Order: sequence, then C-alpha cells, then structure tokens
Amino acid sequence: MSSFLDQLLDWLLPLFANWGYLIVFTGVFLESIFVTGWIAPGTTVLLIGSFFAARGELNIFMVWATSVMAALLGDNVGYFIGRRMGRGVKERYDEGSHVHRGMERSQGFFDRYGGITVLFGRMISGIDAFIPVTAGMNGMPHWRYMAYDVPGTMLWSGIFSALGYFFGENWRTIDKVINALGWGMLGILALIVVIVLLIRRRRKGKETIVAEGGDERR
Repeated sequence: MSSFLDQLLDWLLPLFANWGYLIVFTGVFLESIFVTGWIAPGTTVLLIGSFFAARGELNIFMVWATSVMAALLGDNVGYFIGRRMGRGVKERYDEGSHVHRGMERSQGFFDRYGGITVLFGRMISGIDAFIPVTAGMNGMPHWRYMAYDVPGTMLWSGIFSALGYFFGENWRTIDKVINALGWGMLGILALIVVIVLLIRRRRKGKETIVAEGGDERR
C-alpha cells in the first residue's frame, strides 16, 4: 500500500502548480471519510500544498481554507452516515477488519472523553476518520458536533499548513514521523514549532521597531 501511495504522490507532484487546491481538497476530503480515511494521503497533500505555497505557486491562506472546507464536508458525510445508519454501520464489517477495529477504538475514546474527542480527534492516529461516524451513531446533536469539529478542523489544518509552509521540503520525512509517532505527538511538536516561530517573528518585529526608533532619534 505504501508503495502505491508513493507512486501516486510522485505522479501528483508535477500537478500541484496548476491543480494544487483541487488535489488538497480531494485528498483531505477522502481522508475525512471512514471508508477511505485510512488510505487517503490527505495530510500529506496538505503538507505538499503548503510547501508549494511557500514557493509562491499557491496561496497559503487558500490552501488552509480549502483543507478546512474539505475536512468539514468529509466529516459531515461520516456524521450523517452514522446518524442515519446507527450501530448498523459497524456491524457491516467483519470484526477483524480495519474499519471495525477503528470504530471500536473511536467508540472507546468517545465514551471516555465525549465531545473533546471530536475537538482533538484529527490528532489521534488510527481513529481520526472514524470519529465523525461514531459521533453520529451516539446521537450527538449536529450543532454540538459542529461546535467541536469546526475549531478542531481549523486547528489541525493550521498546524499542518504551517508545518508544510516552513518545512515542506522535508515532507517525506515528516510523513514518516507521522506514521512512527502518530498524529498526537506530531501535532504537539508542530504546535510547539509554530509557537516558537511566531515568538521569534514577534521579537524580530520589536527589534526592528526599536532600531528604527533609534535611527529617527539620531
């Protein structure tokens, strides 16, 4: 499977300059649906799209907005499938299947943490695509689900858009770290990196203002 995804990404790379937003939308959307979420390289194409934005070929804010819209649309598809079909969704798959195991784990997190699982679900490797359908199965009101999902999706997209923008040339390495450590650990590391970069930029801005003020007094 990994070799197939590598070949797919190698084929997509030359298309990013002209079709980057569509590729990001499609990849993130498919990654957000529980049936295809465990094989779709949504986060990887988000990293690559952000890297192309750093090169000036795409707009980073458009990449971020595109991924947010795609993720929310995919999440809502999963939510309403779970809401309409209920527990029958899980029973359609064998107990040993990837989908069944993913939904079992998602239900465990949902039972323990409730809405917080939706908020940070995209950072939990292996169950991120199963949380929307689990929320629907458990009868979580749609307004409450969206109240958690919207900020969670914006946070996830913001973190990985920034990660791709600043370190996108190493996207293959980042992808390996994701698989090795899981989304939760990488999400924390990415958030720390973004905070450090923002602090440095703010300090640099203050130093520039102070320097300009000193020049004016001279």
